[in-house]
Amino acid sequence: MTQPQAELFDLYRAGLKTAADLMKTSLESAERLQNQQLVAIRSAIDQQSKSVSELSRVKTLDELLTLQSRMAGAQFERAMSLWSDLFQAAGENQRNWLNETYALTARATEEAAKFAAAATTNSGTRQAAKGSQQEHRRSA
Repeated sequence: MTQPQAELFDLYRAGLKTAADLMKTSLESAERLQNQQLVAIRSAIDQQSKSVSELSRVKTLDELLTLQSRMAGAQFERAMSLWSDLFQAAGENQRNWLNETYALTARATEEAAKFAAAATTNSGTRQAAKGSQQEHRRSA
């Protein structure tokens, strides 16, 4: 493999590694989000069981109305907590993805700069060799 081909291969490999790293970050974010959703679902199931248990102990209309207002408040609080956690996780995922993207872009830029510098050096070497060949022909 010639030098430009090897450098192009390295640049291509760096691009693939960048894509793989971004995919890993994305999958980790999806995993964190699903884990948070599972915790919220388990909590809702536990609260539902408690609510059913409390409903079975209610004897009067006043107790039923009191329980209903308490359950409604708790459900609203859980819903707001769920949405808050969801938006917080989305923000963290976006921040992580952007940080990873910036780091990978910087790495790719460095690789491209190395490739361009090597190409310029090779071009200059060829031009110098070509110039010395022409000089040699003129003197001959």
